[in-house]
Amino acid sequence: YYIYDSGDTDYEFAPIYDWIEIAEGLGDQLPISDGGNGTGSYQNGSVVLDLPFIFTFYGEDYEQIVVNTNGWISFGTFEMYSFRNYPIPGAGGPSPMVAAFWDDLKTGSSGYVYHYETDEMVVIQWDYMRTHDGGSRETFEIILYNKEDGIPTDTGDSEIKIQYEDFNNTSDGNYTNYTPTHGCYSTVGIENHLGDIGLEYTFNNTYPEAAATLEDGSAIFITTRTE
Repeated sequence: YYIYDSGDTDYEFAPIYDWIEIAEGLGDQLPISDGGNGTGSYQNGSVVLDLPFIFTFYGEDYEQIVVNTNGWISFGTFEMYSFRNYPIPGAGGPSPMVAAFWDDLKTGSSGYVYHYETDEMVVIQWDYMRTHDGGSRETFEIILYNKEDGIPTDTGDSEIKIQYEDFNNTSDGNYTNYTPTHGCYSTVGIENHLGDIGLEYTFNNTYPEAAATLEDGSAIFITTRTE
């Protein structure tokens, strides 16, 4: 896989930010909730959804996804409650994973997760979510594309777009004041079902040299296609 960002304008796969709003009537609110910090209703933070098409990710075919309140999805049927974010790929968190904004997030106060699907795409939107550390608001979405509806990739893998309407990467964990239970800003990236192969776009507010810093109105496109 490769990740192209909005600034990769020299590449044909550079994404254009084109927000799909599903929280205002188009999509359905998912029955998941999270009080933050691994307390309260965090056990209700994941739900398994059937996909309307086969999604191929790192060579594996999936018919279901797991959606979690803490800014990530996985593939398969198991429900996991990972609210502490880690570098990826790695042993921390679920495998496989698409992390759009993996951080300790809370529902409530108008912040919820929504789902919308067609035969061409599935959209998951984390709308007006709050970070546990600081209460910053985050609105972002993952779009899974039906590979049968677009240009096929050489590997047969499916493609993903992640968009950020409201991006506030503020969960630093207050390391200078105390030893935190978690923090490290957010994690964005992907990893395979074995947890040993993946791409980390950012962790702990650190980016690869070639990556654009995420902000409001950013988009990244994840594909196995190259020029």
